[in-house]
Amino acid sequence: MKRLKWVSLMLALVLASAVGCSSGGGSNAGDASNAPDDAAPSAQNADGKFDPPVTITTARPVGTDYTFINGEDINNNVHNKWAKEKLGIEIKDLWNTADNGAYHTKLRLSLTTQDQLPDVFIVQDANLIADLIQSGKVKDIGDDYEKYASGRIKDIYANNSAAMNQVKKGDQLLGLPIFAGGDGTNPVLWVRQDWLEKLNLKEPTTIEEFEAVMDAFTNGDPDGNGKKDTFGFSLSGRNGFSNWMSDVSFVFGAYTGKYIPGTWQKAEDGTLKYGSVQPGIKDGLGKLQEWYAKGYLDPEMAAIDEVKATESFIQGKSGMIAAPFWAFGWPLGDVTGSNPDAKLRAYKLPTGPDGKSARYTGYVNEGKVMMFNKDFKHMDAFFAYFDKIYDYPFETGDFKDGFFEGYDYAIVDGEPVYDSTKFPTPLEKVASPGKYNLFWNVPAIPFKGSADYDYIFNGGEVKTRAHKEISIQDPEMVRAGSLNYQMSGINAPTEFLGAPTETMRSKGDNLKTMELETFAKIIYGNEPLDKYDAFVSDWKSKGGDQIELEVNEWYKSVNP
Repeated sequence: MKRLKWVSLMLALVLASAVGCSSGGGSNAGDASNAPDDAAPSAQNADGKFDPPVTITTARPVGTDYTFINGEDINNNVHNKWAKEKLGIEIKDLWNTADNGAYHTKLRLSLTTQDQLPDVFIVQDANLIADLIQSGKVKDIGDDYEKYASGRIKDIYANNSAAMNQVKKGDQLLGLPIFAGGDGTNPVLWVRQDWLEKLNLKEPTTIEEFEAVMDAFTNGDPDGNGKKDTFGFSLSGRNGFSNWMSDVSFVFGAYTGKYIPGTWQKAEDGTLKYGSVQPGIKDGLGKLQEWYAKGYLDPEMAAIDEVKATESFIQGKSGMIAAPFWAFGWPLGDVTGSNPDAKLRAYKLPTGPDGKSARYTGYVNEGKVMMFNKDFKHMDAFFAYFDKIYDYPFETGDFKDGFFEGYDYAIVDGEPVYDSTKFPTPLEKVASPGKYNLFWNVPAIPFKGSADYDYIFNGGEVKTRAHKEISIQDPEMVRAGSLNYQMSGINAPTEFLGAPTETMRSKGDNLKTMELETFAKIIYGNEPLDKYDAFVSDWKSKGGDQIELEVNEWYKSVNP
């Protein structure tokens, strides 16, 4: 990497801020001789500020998860002010939508109209990512990445290099995966502890014990109202059987030890195989069919999505659900609204007859990538900004204690405080400055978060901001975060991260519909269990075998 005199001071400052966190951290802004042919770097002063300022346009959905204070909004807020004053970068939203669906629809329309794409924009739709890659409207940032990305950012991507495959086309790098942690949506088993105690039951550690608890929760009147109006387990099957919320993948994993529905896993011969058609899945379906017939499962499981399925648990109708560790706060914590005496407790997922286990595991970037307008000229500014935002997870530089004092933290008696009710000016509604940036949420250092939960749960000394933030959380959520970390050995992330293949795009939707309908009919008892064998045969002959060939062609291309 080349460093020129006019940015040397800036580099020294940023590198110093990253000491102890990463090798080679800091901005690497480069100069005109190092710049791609189509972009001349903007001038930076000795403090690393772009002068004159550069403008970066974006777009995003701004929903109810954004909380502003002090009369601010997405266009005028403390983050945008910081970016302009500190970095000389003016962030401008070309447009906003109320939700993800409308956002991606508007982006898609930009492919067929003359509407301007923003300079930088997030995409979380696999088909749209593929279409953008083929469109010629997004920028190959390969040279920019090499020249401008800081050392610590390069380290993070090197340690999670498979995620880059989602935005590669030959030798081109047409975007960046934005990491979300990789372990935040993995399920733990949440149980109504008050029901367990009332019925003198122990936590279920095996599928057999899980079945016994479901039976008791269904037939033992755990809510004490004298009615048979409860059941054992809430789940969703509308969008699949491996889910970020209301999950049931672990039931299949208990019989396969590796494969779960809807994912691609590496087989013993080194090729990728589709989980839904592998040995052991039929056993999981058979068990779910048996449980449904006994009334243990949500009767609406095939019709409700991942969030809707939590309602039966929240309303006190069911006693168990598989959901992320943080679901203790939302949405599962709402159970006390209608059941003030309800107690939730997290447990490890039950294992199969032979001790097998596997569970849903989100992508390290949860399908989120950042892409760039082909005409964007300020990649040097983007990477300087990107590195600064990473000050937050690295706990260095401007964001060592938090994003903005009075928003997500306050200094009290010389120490940062993260409980907003204890701020000098207490906040009734906590601000969300971590969402104001170009990435919608704070980019993560993959898998660091759950390790911190385990550390604090096991009595580790509070040393960092992350430790402090965890230490003020409800002890049960901290315990759940630790269990999530302890189960990392059963994670089953999909190993296919490429764009949808040709046959996926032409036949994938039909195959997925056939899969969901067949699984649901078997579980409901509308089809015999042996219908699964016919499904596997149909899946293979109607495009599945060709998809497998294409997936493995991709896998070989990125793993030469």
